[in-house]
Amino acid sequence: MKQLKNQQGYALLIVLLIIVLFLSISATFMAGSLSNAKQEKTVDTTNQSVASAEMGVRYYTADFKRELELIKLDVSAETQLRINDLISCIQPPRETRCDSDAKIDIIEDQIDEDMRALYIQKILAKVNELNALAAGTPVKPFTAEQISYAVSSAAGATVDSTGTVTTDPDAVKKVKVDLVASGMSDTISKDLTALFNIQVPDTFLNPSEALTIETVINTTNPNVTYTDIFDVAEPTISCTALLTELTRPLNPGEVRPSPVYECKLAAGENLTDILNSLIAKGLNPKDFKVFTDDFASNVCPGNCNSLDLKGLTLSIDSTDTNAFNNMNNLINSNLIVNGQLASGNNLINLGKNGSRQIVIVKELNVGSNIQNLYYTNLLILGKTGTTESDSALKWGSNFEIDNYSKLCVDIDRILPADLTRLAEEVKFSNSGTMIYYSRDASKNFILKSKDGNSYVNDPARTTQFVKRMSDYTTFLAACDVTLSETIIDSTEVAVPNVLEPDFDFEVEY
Repeated sequence: MKQLKNQQGYALLIVLLIIVLFLSISATFMAGSLSNAKQEKTVDTTNQSVASAEMGVRYYTADFKRELELIKLDVSAETQLRINDLISCIQPPRETRCDSDAKIDIIEDQIDEDMRALYIQKILAKVNELNALAAGTPVKPFTAEQISYAVSSAAGATVDSTGTVTTDPDAVKKVKVDLVASGMSDTISKDLTALFNIQVPDTFLNPSEALTIETVINTTNPNVTYTDIFDVAEPTISCTALLTELTRPLNPGEVRPSPVYECKLAAGENLTDILNSLIAKGLNPKDFKVFTDDFASNVCPGNCNSLDLKGLTLSIDSTDTNAFNNMNNLINSNLIVNGQLASGNNLINLGKNGSRQIVIVKELNVGSNIQNLYYTNLLILGKTGTTESDSALKWGSNFEIDNYSKLCVDIDRILPADLTRLAEEVKFSNSGTMIYYSRDASKNFILKSKDGNSYVNDPARTTQFVKRMSDYTTFLAACDVTLSETIIDSTEVAVPNVLEPDFDFEVEY
């Protein structure tokens, strides 16, 4: 017998309720998930905008530091030009605007004031350039990403020692710069402020490192020639005999000869002993020109480093081909090499006592470095012969003219390949310069700079460091070479200060 149960649809109702319950719970979880995803996307976008703003701050800060270094170089170069103008003013015939120490002090004060104004002006001009970028297109560091950065604003102000804004150039101690960089990610933007403080130096000159300008007034034989420098006829009197002659009692009516006194170092004579005797007898070594054809025996039987010739002029014969090895720390010298100066190693640290000295050679062949020259004029004048442009100017590694030294070259006599290498590799610093001579008006020496794997002409650096002379006598005079009697008037001129201004910055989040 079948039993029928009437459940009146309760099972179906329960199933439907359970389905509705599960759907409600799922919808709640889905809504929460969507909300969290949206929140995380907003946080990520905000973080990206902060990161892009930081990228902007780093980029514009690095750019500002680089520009500050260029400004420093520009101001130093301009300072040197002004000092060079003052030196030219002092050289004879001395101009009335610099004919006294008081007037020179006024000129130096004006240089300092002008350079301070120029330094501040260039910094503020850079700030204005940054501010102008606010109207430009934002930078997108990654093309596939929706992030970018830009300058929102840049402003500079000059302040005194208390941090108060001032327009008085003499009171300015720092230039403060506020740079606002904005970072963008999608539609979210974030600003960061970089605060720069650039110290303005108290002086752009360095009086403690004054350059002594020796004003030379020629009284006889101003027209020095190549032949005058490289004497063909050497004296026959030995230096010991000359010293005896100059110190013996005079007979009635006798007059001692005028300098320059010339003698030749004989076998067994030592230049150090001759110098000591000259000084002991009250004679000035600067009044003597001494010849030798055996440099190693007569001058440096031990080693050629740290020679002090006390201002004496020493001429080395062309037959003395093995005269040198190292030639370092040479001071107080007028050295004439009537041939090739072939130093197997270095030619460094010449003239470190600060006295002007001159080294004249026909050819130069240094095995390693030519560096750290102080107040030393190095002249390479070339050898004579039937072939032009066949004299050597060679070195091993580094060639730098610095510390108020001059490189003087007769480029008509130098091997073209050596001149090419010189144009590519020679360096100048601390008022080092080059002066060259060519009788060919169309022939010029132009410095070169590296561009990738090749070298290109650098006319700006050439103008700054190189000067051409078309007259041989003028060329030698510019290199401080004279064989005439002179009256020397010494004047001290402050040199440009090496600009190392303090630079610091901080970022405000």
